[in-house]
Amino acid sequence: TSRTPATIHQSSTSLNLFGSKPKGEGDAAKQPGMMDQLAMFKKAQELAQKKKALDDELANETIVGTAADGNIEVTIKYVPPQLPANPTPGYEAADVNINEEYLNEVSSEDLSAALVTAIRDGETKATARVGEKYKALEEDMKGIMGGMGGAPQ
Repeated sequence: TSRTPATIHQSSTSLNLFGSKPKGEGDAAKQPGMMDQLAMFKKAQELAQKKKALDDELANETIVGTAADGNIEVTIKYVPPQLPANPTPGYEAADVNINEEYLNEVSSEDLSAALVTAIRDGETKATARVGEKYKALEEDMKGIMGGMGGAPQ
């Protein structure tokens, strides 16, 4: 029996470390070079700093939820995400004020329901406030994502 020699296949890979782009390679020519990636990294760092400043600002705001015609007020505080352990932001009731006359007249069931209503009102207001603040950050993110070849604008 005769043996056929094995064919050796060679391939080449183009490595573009310093921002040079391959020429005439179709889609590969659209890939960002290192300088573009550094600029995007810098933008991402700026975005992270803006987000932290927003979180700090929101954490210092006082948002009040009310119930029972204003006889109950619950102060809600925004709790920024604590990365990596707790990546989700939250809210906590920081203070409760109950009108003393109302407290003397109300049943425990009505008081309990009114407290829940006040907390929910405060959280709804806090969520709306956070959404307002994050709108500007969202616009900045869209600009960066557009620069990274994300979804078309």
